[in-house]
Amino acid sequence: MHNLFVTDLDGTFVMDSVAVSQPDLSAYEQLQPFGDFAIATGRSIREIDYVIDQNQLDVSHRIGFNGALVQDKETLMFKQTIPKEDLVRVFDYLKRESLIFDALDGEKRIGNFQHEKPASLWNMELICQDNPFHLLENKEIYKVNVRPNKTECDAYYHQIKQAFPNLEVFKSGSSRIEITAKNISKASGIDLIKPGYERIIAFGDSGNDVDMFQTADLSYCMSHAPKEVQQRSSHVVKDFAAAIKHFVTHYELSL
Repeated sequence: MHNLFVTDLDGTFVMDSVAVSQPDLSAYEQLQPFGDFAIATGRSIREIDYVIDQNQLDVSHRIGFNGALVQDKETLMFKQTIPKEDLVRVFDYLKRESLIFDALDGEKRIGNFQHEKPASLWNMELICQDNPFHLLENKEIYKVNVRPNKTECDAYYHQIKQAFPNLEVFKSGSSRIEITAKNISKASGIDLIKPGYERIIAFGDSGNDVDMFQTADLSYCMSHAPKEVQQRSSHVVKDFAAAIKHFVTHYELSL
């Protein structure tokens, strides 16, 4: 059976958002005879390539910015930035609410967000200014990360979803809200690449992985994920290595 294994990065394949652990890398190597390996993340293609290069991965497809950019090994298959008029409204909202954010153009993170863990930037330049909006004029932006306090994240998530019905809004983690163009998701990225594969197996841990779980034939959610995310997956496991062990054991693959 020709499988496609699609994994999220942060909190899933890169558990600490810095480096792939040796057990998880060994688990990836176990999968090689059984299908192709793809990455679907809220991060940029540039950051996906960093993980690939650091770990010498063989990756058939890259799904970046939650599906706003999709590439196979050589070809750009899909590209969708946030429409200009919507982006202006989002920035006006962020300014009015005095929210912390970073906007991603594929090369840089631009905003008023000062990253607390520089090692997790993966060669992505961070531009942080108190008033960054002039830097974003006429920029093509694929995704905006909004970063409210944990105690306010749920309220802002619902408020942003209501204020911007023409955009996709995901809650990712306890203090991050992700905004992309309408109908953009990891699932939309997978739908572009799934023809030719008999089975899609997805791995994730966050709200932006739920649609991916739903479009996959089989899904694994990390046990640190919110309960509402866990409930949308086929199986809940401790980490990526545990997911692969379960897959090999229960889905008739012998090593």
